[in-house]
Amino acid sequence: MRPHGVGVVTIAPGYIRTPMTAHNPYTMPFLMDADRFAAKAAQAIERRAAFAVFPWQMRLVAMLLHVAPRWLYDLVFERAPRKPRAVVE
Repeated sequence: MRPHGVGVVTIAPGYIRTPMTAHNPYTMPFLMDADRFAAKAAQAIERRAAFAVFPWQMRLVAMLLHVAPRWLYDLVFERAPRKPRAVVE
């Protein structure tokens, strides 16, 4: 879309402190305040970054996951805790 003057920024957030994450029953590493995340996201948009991961620790995790063998990725995340879901009857 660049030729048409439209910029696209992909932002991959880690855990952000919001009402949605307030009751997660598991550890949320590198939890970031919503105001700090919003400021970082606005900066990424202003500098027209193509891709941004916040906080910086999650960027390191993402880089490691990108180069990890698929079997290792699957092994780690099949055991990851999940947020409880409401049962719809």
